[in-house]
Amino acid sequence: MKKAIEEATKYFCEEILDFDIKDAKTIGKDLYGASIPIYEDGKETNWYLFFKKDTLNEVAKVLLFEDNLNEDDLDDLLKEISNLIIGKAKVLLEEKNHSNTYEIGTPEFLGKISEPFPIKLKNKMVFKFKNRTFLIAQKA
Repeated sequence: MKKAIEEATKYFCEEILDFDIKDAKTIGKDLYGASIPIYEDGKETNWYLFFKKDTLNEVAKVLLFEDNLNEDDLDDLLKEISNLIIGKAKVLLEEKNHSNTYEIGTPEFLGKISEPFPIKLKNKMVFKFKNRTFLIAQKA
């Protein structure tokens, strides 16, 4: 599943946003987060997406033609990013595993999160584009 999430993230950044994406080492502080479940044969796995506000503003410039978003706009944007990435991962998983069934749940906006994360994470993937970083990880 991690590989599908990684592929979907790269697709989102490269094909939808038209940004070059690279692996990164650190994420920074004062992040906005969202969670979204994906179900494989009824078994739930929660994925978390954490973005700095300036990273979300770069995405908003492309998707919404604006930046400097307020809290409600950040909420909507982060949930939409979650849907796009995890939804694409679901499609990739369905294409590779025809015998399994996949569903995604409704994303939840977590608001502003500071490190240390209040949620234990595993399968962390840190990416960057335009010198802006974000993290996607699975709940441990």
